[in-house]
Amino acid sequence: MTSEEHTYEMESKWVREKIVTIDVKGKPPLEIATPLDFWSESPPDLYSPEDLFLAAAVSCYGVSLHGVAQRFHVEFSDFYVRASANLFKGEFGWEFEQISLDVEIFVSDPAVIKKMEKVAEKAHRYCVVANSMKCPVHLKYRITVKDD
Repeated sequence: MTSEEHTYEMESKWVREKIVTIDVKGKPPLEIATPLDFWSESPPDLYSPEDLFLAAAVSCYGVSLHGVAQRFHVEFSDFYVRASANLFKGEFGWEFEQISLDVEIFVSDPAVIKKMEKVAEKAHRYCVVANSMKCPVHLKYRITVKDD
């Protein structure tokens, strides 16, 4: 049996006060700041680590949905994700209690609804990011038939 490993690397540098950069080789750098609810002087146009944490769960679900749909040989015409996450003060400081993903998947053929339901659930089950998070990630989804 062989083991497979994937490594991801980045660098971060201090910019000023509560702002850092994130640099990933070959990609545009990002400036990240403490969120406004923790630092009132935070630049409102910068992402926060909390934004990126939620974005990681949302984007992983989206790319997983596409990959699983391909494996199931079923197509969707579009999807939409509304996500929320709440912080609470835990024993060791602030932490995410949960993430909720509310997903609407659009298909053009009503005959694929049952298959797409399986795809939606498997995409959630196999999302690398959600599987790695300490907090639970809850999925609610709808399959909607929409003529193209």
